[in-house]
Amino acid sequence: MDAKKNRHFERILGKTVVTVVLIICGISCLLPLAWMISTSFKPELDVFEYPIRWIPKRWNFNTYKTVFTDDLFPIYFLNSAKVTFFSVVGNVFFSALAGYAFARLRFKGRNVLFIIYLATMMVPNQVLLVPKYLLFQTLHMSNTHYALILPAMFEVFSVFLMRQAFMSVPRSLSEAAIIDGASQFRVFGQIILPQIKPTLLTVTLLQFTSSWNDYINPKTYLSRDFMYTIPVGLQKFQMSNGSSYSTIMAGTAVSLIPIIILFIFTQKYFVESFASSGVKG
Repeated sequence: MDAKKNRHFERILGKTVVTVVLIICGISCLLPLAWMISTSFKPELDVFEYPIRWIPKRWNFNTYKTVFTDDLFPIYFLNSAKVTFFSVVGNVFFSALAGYAFARLRFKGRNVLFIIYLATMMVPNQVLLVPKYLLFQTLHMSNTHYALILPAMFEVFSVFLMRQAFMSVPRSLSEAAIIDGASQFRVFGQIILPQIKPTLLTVTLLQFTSSWNDYINPKTYLSRDFMYTIPVGLQKFQMSNGSSYSTIMAGTAVSLIPIIILFIFTQKYFVESFASSGVKG
C-alpha cells in the first residue's frame, strides 16, 4: 500500500510541477503582449516609467485615434485583409482538392509524387525569393497583390494536413456513396469534407496567420506605399511616428486584433486536428 501511495503521490507531484512550469511559461509569453497593450493607452511621458505601471495612471486614447486617422494605416489594414482573405480561401480550396487526391484516388506514382512534393518543404523560402521575383517581373505581377496571393494558395504543409485528415476518414463512407451513384465531387464535398472540419479550421488559422504576418514577401515584391500590407506598413508607420512609442504600440495592437479573434474561435480545433492527423500510409 505504501508503494502504491508513493507512486500516486509522485504522479500528482509530477503533474503539479509540470502545470506550474507551463503556467510560468504562459505568463512569460503574455507579458510582452500585456506591456504592449498597456503602453498603447499611456501618455508618452509614462511609457518608460519604472517600475512598470501595468494599468495606466492616465488613459490616453488619442493614440488609437492617430492610428485610424493616419493617411496610410487603414490602407495597409485593408491590403492585408484582401491578401489574407484570398490566400486563405485559395489555400483551403486547393489544399483540400490535392489532399483528397493523394489520400483517396488511386493513380500511378501517387506516393512517389507526394514524397517529392513534401521534399520541397526543405527548400528555404529565402532561396526562392530571387527566382520568384524574376518570374513575377516577367509575368508583370511585381508590385501587385497577385505576387503574394498566388504562391500562398499552394502550401505543401496544408496539403499534408489535408491528406492525413482524409486518410483518417473510413473508406466505407465514400464506397457506400459511390455504390449509390454519387460522383467523386459529391463524395468529396458532401460526405468526406464535413468529416474533417477541425483540419479545415486549422489550415485556415495557419494560413491566416502566415499571410497576415508575412513580411519578407511584401517587402521583396512590393515597392509602392499604398500596396503595402500591415507588417511592412507598420515599419513605415514606425518611421513616421518614431518618437511616439505609445502610438506605435497602438498600431501594433490593432494589427493583432484579427488574429486574436480568429484564434479564440478556432483554438479548440487546433490540437484536435494535429492529434487526428498522424502520419499514415
